[in-house]
Amino acid sequence: MLSKQQNDLITQTGPGTPGGKLLRSYWQPVATIEEMPIGGAPMPIRILSEDLVLFRDDKDRLGLIGLHCPHRATDLSYGRVENGGLRCLYHGWLFDINGQCIDQPAEPEDKKFCHKVRHTAYSVQEYGGVIWTYMGEGEAPLIPAYQFLDCPEENRIAFRLIQECNWVQGLESSIDPSHTSYLHRMAPLKSPADAQLAGNPYYAEDTNPRLDIEHVSYGVRIHALRKVSGGKGYLRVNNYIYPGGTTPASSEPPPVSGYGGRWYVPRDDYSHTRFEFIYKHGTPVDKAAVTRTKQQHVGPDKRHVRRVENRYMQDREEQKRDDTFCGLGRYIPAHDTFAIETQGAIQDRTQEHLGSTDVVIIEMRKALLSAIKQMQEGKEAPGLLRDPKQNQFPDFICISDFVRDGEDGPAYCKRVLGSSPGGPTKAAAE
Repeated sequence: MLSKQQNDLITQTGPGTPGGKLLRSYWQPVATIEEMPIGGAPMPIRILSEDLVLFRDDKDRLGLIGLHCPHRATDLSYGRVENGGLRCLYHGWLFDINGQCIDQPAEPEDKKFCHKVRHTAYSVQEYGGVIWTYMGEGEAPLIPAYQFLDCPEENRIAFRLIQECNWVQGLESSIDPSHTSYLHRMAPLKSPADAQLAGNPYYAEDTNPRLDIEHVSYGVRIHALRKVSGGKGYLRVNNYIYPGGTTPASSEPPPVSGYGGRWYVPRDDYSHTRFEFIYKHGTPVDKAAVTRTKQQHVGPDKRHVRRVENRYMQDREEQKRDDTFCGLGRYIPAHDTFAIETQGAIQDRTQEHLGSTDVVIIEMRKALLSAIKQMQEGKEAPGLLRDPKQNQFPDFICISDFVRDGEDGPAYCKRVLGSSPGGPTKAAAE
């Protein structure tokens, strides 16, 4: 368990908090590129307890500025995109992508004071199918070039989802290997229309995986090894990425051709946005099929159709038939949302009782607390990259595979990563 002070450190992320300062030291995703098309409407964004508006000006340049006009606080997301900026509907004040007021048409020509009005504004850039912002102090680091961000556009797709609880709850669920044997256990489908709904038979075969942890340059590498049919060892290698990212290996039995990326971004201390990336190594993503599945399970408000207001549409008969362990349908992301939202808006970690299988959670929390302490001592946040030549990850691996007899997770990764200079072999990656 954590003390109240420790829990506050990792869960409170508003302006001026140690946790907020840590997260502001990294680029954070705010929207998918599809949500901000050329000529599209301005979009309100809540991130790190700040209300902002994302827009493209009439030159198609991206801007992220304060949501409320600094004149009389009217919502700028309703504004007009014109004349090099975003114009407030109330009195016509115009702001460029840097937050500079460039026109005050209601003011007499000799009384205008545009040069004195500079609104809140943050740097933004497009990368990996999403729009990112840097809200920190000083020079921005590089956005890390992970495979799921730096690959060709046809090999990835990104989505955004709002979850009504603190961001750390989402992060912890995403790196927890043991919950998959229970929450996500499902009867196999003979010919599933969508691989996301098929389930993984190995979760039920061994409900007590052997867990190993390795600290790496980008965060924490997580191994979960299960003994399955025929005495084989089935290994999933997942990752925690500083400060709020994870890469869960595919839940499909090997061979697989990709994995997922996730980024958990606080909206405030009581809700967060989960950015999900679906990535394929050497083959295009079937974006139409993936999008259809998402649209069936996620509403226009970016929340799951299954939600606390309808008790996540739990079906007790589905449980009794053992179609699923949880009775919450076959869409795995909705299972996770149920688990974390019902912990409360901010989980009280002073009241929990952690077991041996929670070693992954413990190590992630240690990493977060250590990073906050590092910054409190005046040092730079961990894992920041500034040299493009160093923006690569030869120690990165995310995979599900069968291991050799007597081989554990760290030994498997050492063998696979060492077999090809600069990273895993093509066979291991696929």
